[in-house]
Amino acid sequence: MTGAQLLDAQVQEKRRYALLSELFDLTKQLAEAVDRNDEVTIQMLLSMREGPLAQMRQVEKNLTRQRSSLSEEDGRRLAELLSGAQAQRQEENALSGQVGTNRRLLGQLVELDKRVNKKVTREKSVYQ
Repeated sequence: MTGAQLLDAQVQEKRRYALLSELFDLTKQLAEAVDRNDEVTIQMLLSMREGPLAQMRQVEKNLTRQRSSLSEEDGRRLAELLSGAQAQRQEENALSGQVGTNRRLLGQLVELDKRVNKKVTREKSVYQ
């Protein structure tokens, strides 16, 4: 896989990070609104999360398209890197690092979302 191809994937992963950061911020605000029992703000924030989620789906489509455009071997390696595999070459370090950063932020986002979801839905949480 060329450096340019790795860079293309890294750009998508940086985009994913920005979107995850936005979702984390919105979810944090949502948690605060739930604590205040502010129904209007809750509805507004839930609606605002739809945009970044749609953009995340586009990032995933872009990466899928990129993987399918590569040779079988390169596509497999890109899939491994995007799944959290360690870099095997120096050129892969930046992408591997970004994927790791994204995974950590996603984990934090999921935990926060679980807490908010359980507060809102009580026994009907999607996380049970």
